[in-house]
Amino acid sequence: MARVLGIDIGGTGSRARLSVEGVTVGETTTSSANPSTVGLAEALRVVDELLERLPLEDHGTLDAACIGAAGIIGASSEATKMFTERLGPLTSGGPVAVLPDVALVLPAAGLDNGVALICGTGSAAFGRNGDLSVRAGGWGYLVGDEASGYWLFRQALRTLLRLDDRRQPLSELGASLLAATGTTTADELRDQFYKDPWPGRWAALATVVLASPDPAARAILDEAARELDVLVGVVLEGLGNPLGLPVVLAGGLTSDARFCDIMTGYLASCRPGSTVSVLREPPVAGAVRLAARAAEGISWPVAS
Repeated sequence: MARVLGIDIGGTGSRARLSVEGVTVGETTTSSANPSTVGLAEALRVVDELLERLPLEDHGTLDAACIGAAGIIGASSEATKMFTERLGPLTSGGPVAVLPDVALVLPAAGLDNGVALICGTGSAAFGRNGDLSVRAGGWGYLVGDEASGYWLFRQALRTLLRLDDRRQPLSELGASLLAATGTTTADELRDQFYKDPWPGRWAALATVVLASPDPAARAILDEAARELDVLVGVVLEGLGNPLGLPVVLAGGLTSDARFCDIMTGYLASCRPGSTVSVLREPPVAGAVRLAARAAEGISWPVAS
């Protein structure tokens, strides 16, 4: 068994796990090292912080490492090169795999083939079937990330602003948004949103949408389910439309039972030949499993 390092970098947090002979000997979490939102320098600083907290010196040279990061776009990106150069010396020539974070979901679920959906601060999809792999979504909060925490809040804010335009009373969802943000009007909340559009701050307010009994909140969640099914369809099309591939949801929003029930129920109804489930292990487990495979010379191809 190998001495391997796995790192998972999401939109709002990062987790690293050190495994020796299949046993976790160190694990730590910290803030996000997503290079697309915090920048390369801060991403590297956060990774260094993770490494400093692990007992790396107690267990010798690593056989392989794997890092899955939100914001990774292909093998030639600056972020990929930066992470590879940072982790490479720890392995003394062993392999370092740098992948988008969504590629960790299937191995974390113990699957070789299937479709993975991440729904957290952002959203993305990844599918694998044999030697084929396909990515979809993951465009970032400005142009995409449908069904993410950020997207849920933004859709709720749009609902509130539409009511305000029509001079209609606030819905229950709208009143909850104002109370949660300490604002008193739709215009004030909109201005606050533009002044500080940091995704993590607003994604955290997805809980307001998830907890609201307002029909407008349910409409937003139904729309999110449809958007996720679009991502699944794009991935399956890229894989040649195989039948029966399992679908696995992961990410921060899946800690909410209502979100999971609506998303899995809708996806299962659209894909009757597929099992739809929620990831029970943290995605970093997938990074460890892929690192162990890399140590054995087994690659995990990911479309760029």
